[in-house]
Amino acid sequence: VRRPDRRRGVMAVDASLDIPDAALRARAVSLTPRLRAAYAQALNVYAASLPPGRPADPEYLIRELQRQTDAAIGRPGAKFLLGSILVN
Repeated sequence: VRRPDRRRGVMAVDASLDIPDAALRARAVSLTPRLRAAYAQALNVYAASLPPGRPADPEYLIRELQRQTDAAIGRPGAKFLLGSILVN
């Protein structure tokens, strides 16, 4: 991200998944590298388009990362939980 002084900053996102179904949880665990790659790609695109000094939109990130979760796992059933967004 760009900071208000136009220097580069870092966005850190803390999140987890809530997956009650044991079979789906096992599938998600096996797809962890794919999920991380999908999240990183979505966050890179979002952070690159964020105007300098503007705070991140948690509602947008939740929707987008939930969409990435469903696409990577292949079906709904895993709930994306956003813990925190830090920008330095």
